[in-house]
Order: sequence, then structure tokens, then C-alpha cells
Amino acid sequence: MSKKKKMSKGGFIGLWTPFLVLSGALIIGLEVGASIFSDTLDTYVSQGAMHIEKAPGSEAWDAKYYNKVFTDTPNSPTTPEGSPSAKKNAETVTEKVTDEGMVLVKNKDNALPLSKGDTIALMGRGSADPVYGGSGSGNVDTRNCANPYSAIKRAGFNINDEVYNFFEDNFSKFPRQAIKMDKYQASTFFIGEIPTSKYTFGATAINNQNAVIVISRCGGEGLDLSTNLKRDSETDASKGVMTDIKNPEAAANAKAEVARYADDQHELELSAEEKDLIEYAKSHAKSVTVVINCSTSFELKELRDDPGINAIVWAGSPGSTGFNSLGKILSGEVNPSGRLPDVFAADFTKDPTFQNFAINGANEYKGDYIGKMWKGDNLVEEAHFVSYEEGVYLGYKYYETAFKVGVLADEAAYKNAVAYPFGYGLSYTTFTQEIVKSSTFGDEVKLDVKVKNTGSKAGKEVVQVYYSAPYIGNGVEKPAAVLGAFTKVDLEAGKETTVTLTIKKEDMASYDYVTNKAYVLEKGDYEVTLRKNSHEVIGSPVTFSVGSTKVYSGHNKRSSDLKAATNEFDFISGYFTSGNATVLSRSDFTKTFPTKATDGETDAKVTKVNGVTLDKLLGDNWTPVNNAEDKMPVMGESNGLSAIDLRGIDYNDPAWDKLLNQLTEDDYKNEVKYIGINAYKTYAIDSIGLPKCEDHDGPQGFSKLGGLYKDFAAYMSEPLLAATFNVELAKEMGQAIGQEALNASVRFAGWYGPAMNIHRSPFAGRNFEYYSEDGLLSGKIAAAVVSGAGDYGLKAYIKHFVLNDQETYRSRALCTWANEQAMREIYMKPFEIVVKEAKTTQRFLSAKEDGKVLTREMKAALGVMSSFNRIGHVWSGGSKELMTNVLRNEWGFEGVAISDFNLYEYMNADQGTRAGTDMQLSMGMGKPMADTQSATARIAIRKAIKNMAYSVTNSLAMQDVAPGTKIWYDMSPWRIGLIFGDIALGLFLIGGTAWVVIRTKRYKSEAESAE
Repeated sequence: MSKKKKMSKGGFIGLWTPFLVLSGALIIGLEVGASIFSDTLDTYVSQGAMHIEKAPGSEAWDAKYYNKVFTDTPNSPTTPEGSPSAKKNAETVTEKVTDEGMVLVKNKDNALPLSKGDTIALMGRGSADPVYGGSGSGNVDTRNCANPYSAIKRAGFNINDEVYNFFEDNFSKFPRQAIKMDKYQASTFFIGEIPTSKYTFGATAINNQNAVIVISRCGGEGLDLSTNLKRDSETDASKGVMTDIKNPEAAANAKAEVARYADDQHELELSAEEKDLIEYAKSHAKSVTVVINCSTSFELKELRDDPGINAIVWAGSPGSTGFNSLGKILSGEVNPSGRLPDVFAADFTKDPTFQNFAINGANEYKGDYIGKMWKGDNLVEEAHFVSYEEGVYLGYKYYETAFKVGVLADEAAYKNAVAYPFGYGLSYTTFTQEIVKSSTFGDEVKLDVKVKNTGSKAGKEVVQVYYSAPYIGNGVEKPAAVLGAFTKVDLEAGKETTVTLTIKKEDMASYDYVTNKAYVLEKGDYEVTLRKNSHEVIGSPVTFSVGSTKVYSGHNKRSSDLKAATNEFDFISGYFTSGNATVLSRSDFTKTFPTKATDGETDAKVTKVNGVTLDKLLGDNWTPVNNAEDKMPVMGESNGLSAIDLRGIDYNDPAWDKLLNQLTEDDYKNEVKYIGINAYKTYAIDSIGLPKCEDHDGPQGFSKLGGLYKDFAAYMSEPLLAATFNVELAKEMGQAIGQEALNASVRFAGWYGPAMNIHRSPFAGRNFEYYSEDGLLSGKIAAAVVSGAGDYGLKAYIKHFVLNDQETYRSRALCTWANEQAMREIYMKPFEIVVKEAKTTQRFLSAKEDGKVLTREMKAALGVMSSFNRIGHVWSGGSKELMTNVLRNEWGFEGVAISDFNLYEYMNADQGTRAGTDMQLSMGMGKPMADTQSATARIAIRKAIKNMAYSVTNSLAMQDVAPGTKIWYDMSPWRIGLIFGDIALGLFLIGGTAWVVIRTKRYKSEAESAE
């Protein structure tokens, strides 16, 4: 037998050394990574428990500032009897919203409601694969949502299972749109309807049944809907699907769909397969109802004019329980009362926005300066722009003005251009509306409107009041109709009521950015009309005259302004006044109609803004400029204050200065933690006693980065809430999500929502997160939501401020050009309304009065999120004009401002902090400021910390915290695990090293003995 060969010294060391080195490197790597991502791990893995110790004598003080209506938490295994969960309540509220938000737009010969017990042939890909919401920050858990099948069954109908099962069994074989955030080439835009040639059920399968066809369209963050399906079928991902040898059936189906695309066919019109489906249903079923499952407008003229289509319902994206409303509307259990939040144009390609949107209009600037702009940042390869050439003539404001000035010559021309107007919707009963009294004296116009239910069923009616300001040729632009006020009434059959609607005259002022640089109420006659929708006028107008133009400037500001509005954006309006593009003007709609950008507009070396070529404006890097007169703020005082002591104290109270004087040198040096790494959280600051708390997305319910919260409701899309025209119901929705936050197992103090950008184009990928094309409707609904959330201490971050109305190239230095009138009257309007009007009643304790409970009315808007895009050439979060001059100085915002996800070089932390963006939505090592030492920088940091502290102190983060309370946190469980892991690896490293040393000595001893 041969003797086993002994390992040599070199072999032994060579074997063990890599393990020991790897162990050491792993320990170092874990500690470095944990240091960088510690708070991220707290948020998404586990965090230590918060401990609250009340001061002696305050034990009995009632620091339950917010009363839990529901006693459970999302993770409770059981729910106390009689106490439904907060999630269940949210789902109930969602269904109440969809009951009132789904819009019946066609009901030929009263085809709906159907008779319970009837058999329904539920058809179309969308019937088995509907859209509940959208992707990205609005993504929520939809696995247990009500679907069209369950909803219609629940409503008392029979369903043709043979037909439905065909669609359920086969839809997955037909690729549909798949958006990859900010990655056009990785996305697909297929419609995915199943061709009638594939149907396996017999030709008579749906004879004498009621066909309900569901047409669905998706939406998602980071990319817009296709404006040209032929073009967009050429993406790398689309080609990959069509050549996938692992899935040849799906590849063949995708190819067959693409082969039928017509030239210039877009995503928001019926596909060839959908048209075939509808024709099949018309040929066999006794009635055909088409359900539009889409959170934006859709081209419906063809279906409107088709006598074979009995009914059309716009259902939006209804979230967890919303499809139940569809069943109830079909059965008549719910009388539909929704009104369209957008105009449904007949041909989207003829809309003024079409030439300057997304891939059609997200033009790329060309020039060798681009490399200099983005040196060292491989995430941004080029700069793009979009031009809002339509000005204030957006959506219904364009079509109603075009009708007024004769571009749409008569009713026939209007109906050829508009399938359904803004504010349109039908009911199963009938109503009359009449102005019974009006007053135009003083600063307001008041209308008393009598509403009567003249039908045989109970129902809800929306009252809409519009105004028209006098247009002076070539002067300040004025749409012919602007929504001024609305309300909703609930009436039993035969009953009537009178409601009063009020419009402030100052709210009818137009913004004159050319001459007066202020809001102006120009002289002339103003008409106020009661309408069924944006187009159909009821009765005669109420008219009042303004004898001389009133300019709201200086001390003569509008009553709602903290400071009179004046031009802040000449640098962006200058794009148009410098002749780069023409803004649509009522003086000549034909000659000024928007066009695609010329070659000159894409050359930044030629394009000038106020005399400066754009390449210089884009190419200059932002550098801090310090004010020599600034003095270093006071630091390190021992004033004995804690943040909770200032709960209920006004934003401008000197007590805040005393608290901030306690900030230390280390606090300022650690600015990157307190204000530079604030993704989904805010940090504890010990020197001022501020606790940490969590902030989370999103507009359709709580979601989180990298996954979903499975224990929270999936709310309906925001356009459905807007379609209710019901501010009380909107407040109830805000209260529902506030209750979910209050019942959470962690301190959800902040909500990245609601989102309130404008539906500038139906193709915007994120329209499901935004309410409407109309600023007033968006603002009033959002203000109610924010107020409701504030009632339970949830601080809403209204977003994305501002002009973030398309997704394509949103983070590729997208320069957004709009004149200041359009910015103020349309795109800023929802934010302005929320900041000024959202209110809540706050509870707080008085330490001086032995913990007496006090209340005050305060502004509910405690947060705002800026946007990725640039306002002109300046990043929105870095625009002092936007984030401070308008938001705070004019509107009076008192809260914290955060950036959108700060991943890009152009989103400069120094610029943002000094401009008024207090926190950077960032994680890991964050976005540190380059200058933290100068007095100017320290003043900016101090103000940012104040804004963050004010918002947290006045939120549910302080639940159970009384004045004088001490707060501390246990070590996070993940950190404890990391310590044990480090110990284990350390012991292995020590033991291994000792073993190598011992064995090495043994080898040496054996070698010496052998000699």
C-alpha cells in the first residue's frame, strides 16, 4: 500500500490564505455597506423599537393626538369584533369612489341597466386580464382584487363561462404592453387582443346574450403610451418577443398583430383585433356594452356613432374593489353619476398637444457641448426638450374656444372634433337645473341653482359653473370656457334642492406676463354660465362688467396670496418671446396652431433665450454663490427644548429659532444624513429631540421600493376620484389612507402623494396618478384628499412640482418650455389650491397648562416633491423662483420640500438646498452638499432642517409623545444579526489565522528535524 502524500507548506498556505482574506474582506465589506445603507436597512429589513418615556408628572397627559377608528394593525391575525380593519375600510371607500366615478357615456335607448338573471357574455382580453392601476411608484398589491367576472357574478348575472374561459385561458399567449421604467428599447407596446380567428367557441355561443366587452390600456412610470405603434414595434424588446424561439406561439401572435398596424396607429384607438371582436359581438349578441378600462381618455367617436353599440362605460383603473361598481352599474343597483375628468377628443392626432409630446415632441438637443455638460455621468447621455405651444388652450379650453371663434363652425363640426366633452356623463334618471338667484356685487359671483330629480330613480347630479373673460384681440389669452365652481347633489326621485356656488372675481383674473407681470381682471363683460358639461349651456348667462382693468400687484394682491404674484419665469417665457416657437393664440387659431420643432430649435447653439444661446445656459455648471452679508447661525445652545414642545406652534413663531439654535456643529456636518439621504424616511436629530419616521409612495396606496406592501389597500386611479366631482368623498379617501398609516406597525408619517400633474396629453404614461386636465378640479379634489389625510397626521407630499406632464426622457435633462401664463393658470393651479385650501384641525398639548388639550386649524399641506424635469433650462428642484418665491413667498407653503429620486448629476444638492428643496430623495451615500461650511450654506441647511422638523412635529410621528418626553430606539434586529455574523466571521478569521500559524511552525519544525 502506498503512503498518502502529505500536503506541502506552500500548498497548505495557498489553500487557507484566500479563505482568511475573503473572511476579512467580508467583515470589512459588511460593515462599510451597513454604514452606508444603515437607514435603508432599517426601512426595508427591520428597525429597532421606539421607546417613549414621559416626563414625571405628564404620565396622565393624553398624547393620542389622532384617534384610531380601527384598532387593528395590518399584520394582526384577527380583527376585534365590530372593528373592521383599516384596509377593509379603505377598500370600502374605494368602492364608494368607483360607484360615483365610473362614467356612463352612451346608453342608447336605455339599454342599461340590464335585468338581473340575464346571461352576460364577458368578452375581450381585458375581461380576464384587466388593468387595476399602473406601474412604478403607483404600483400596489392587486392579487386579490375584484375582477369583472367576480363583480358581474356578484351583481346577480349569469356569465357565459365557455366564452369567458376562452379569454382567461388564452390571453397569456398574446403579448401586451410592458413598460420598463425609463427604458424605451426594453419596453413593448403590443395591445394583445385575441383575434376572432382564434375563437374556439361556436358562432352561436353568444346568441341572444348581452355582450360586455372590456377594452384595457396600461400606463406606467418612466415611459409614455405609444403615439405610433408601427414605430414602437421596432424596440429591441419587441423584436425579441417576435423572434423568441422559446415561445414561438406568442412570437407568432405578436408578429400577426404588428402586421395589421395601420400607418400612424396609436395606442389609444381600437386595434384591428378589437374592432373584429366588437363586430363579432354586434353580429351575435342582443346588446353590446363596451367598458373602457383605462385611466386616460380614449378615442370613442367610432363607438359613439355606431348604432350597434348600445352602451359605453368609462371605468378607469378601479383598484382593489372598484370592479364591483361595474357590476352594480350594469344591474342598476348603482345609478352612475361620474363625469369625465378630461375631454375625449375624436382624433388625438389633431389635438394641439400632439405635435409636442413625448416621442413626437421630446426633441433632442444636438451639439458637442453635450459631452461637457454630462462629463462623468453616464446616466444622462443627451438633453431633450418639450414645448407647450398650446399655451392656455389645453383640453376642453381649446375645443370650446375653437367653437366660440368659429374654427369649429357649428355643432356638427364640434361633434366631429369632440366625442365627449369634459364634465360629460349620463344617469339612469333625469335632472333639471336652473339658476334661481344670482349676485354679482362685491368681490364674488354667487349663483343659487335649483336642482330637481325629474326621473323615477334616486341619483346624483353634478352642478358645473363656467366663466368666460373678455378677450381683447392680441392681448392676454382667454379660453372661452373655464370651470369656476362645481358641486354634487344627491336626490331621491321627484325631490329638489337649491345649492349655492360662489366664484371669487379675483379667481377669474388672467395672468399677464408681458405687460403688467401680474394677474389682471381686465375691463369688459364677464359671463358666468351653468352647464351640463363644458359644452352644453343651461339657460342664460349671468353677466357682470368690470369698468377698468384691475391689476393684482404690490399691496393690491389677490386675497389668497401671501405676496402678490409677479413674473418669476421670464427665463422660460423668453423661449417664446425670443421667437423659438409660437404660442397658440385666440387671435388666429389656424396660423398659430402648434407644429413640430424645426431643425433650428434642436440646435442649442442657434436657439436663443433672452439673448443668450441655449448651449451656454445648458452647459454652464451650477456653482454656489455666497452672500458676504450672511452670518453664521447660532449653534449649540442649551435651551432645553425638544421638537414636541413646538407642536401646535406657528411656523413663524420665534420658538423655532430657539429650537434650531440647539443644532450642533456635528449636525451641520452631518447634513448629508439629515437632508441628503431621505428616501422614504426622515432621520432622528437628537439635539432637537426629533424622532425618525417613515415616508412611502404612492398615489394608489402605500407601496415601497423593491416590493409591495401586501397589507394595504389598492385604491382606484386618481382620474376616477376626480370623475366623482365630489370633494366630500375625496376627503373620505384621504381619511381612509390616513387611517391605514395610523394603524401601521411602523410610523408612517409621510405619503408621497397625491400626484397632481395635468393630463396635458392622453398619452402620458402616468395619467393614472394624476386627476384631470383641469387645474381647478384637480386642486379641489386633491385639497380634500390632503385635508383628510391630515386629519390623521399623514403628511402628504404633493407631487411632482411642476410641468412633469410626460414620462419620456423625464430624467434626461428634459427642458420644459411653457409661458408663465400657462404655468400659473393650468400647471401650478392644483398645487396652489392645495397649499392654500387644504386644512385640518390639529390637537396638541400645553405643558404650561398641565397637558391641557388644545386645538388649532392649520394648513394640511406639509410636503411637496419637485420633479425630474427642468423648468426651461433649470432643474425644478433647483429653481428658487419655483421652490421659494412662488411656493413659499406667494402661496405661503409651510412644510418640507423633497426632490424626486436624486440619481442624476444635474440634480445638484447645493443648488436644491439653497433654492428651497429641503431634502434629497436619495439613499446609500446620498447627495452630499459640496459646501457645508459657509454661512450661506449653513443658513440653507438650518432652514431645511426647520422645514423637515416642522412637518414631522405636526404629523402622526408624534403620536403618544407628550411635551418633555424622551425618545430612544433599540438596536435594529438586522444590526444584531450583523454583529453575530461579524463575531462568527471574526472567530473563524482568528482561529484560521492561528491554525495557519501553528501549522506553519509545525512545517518549519518538521523541516528542521528532517535536516
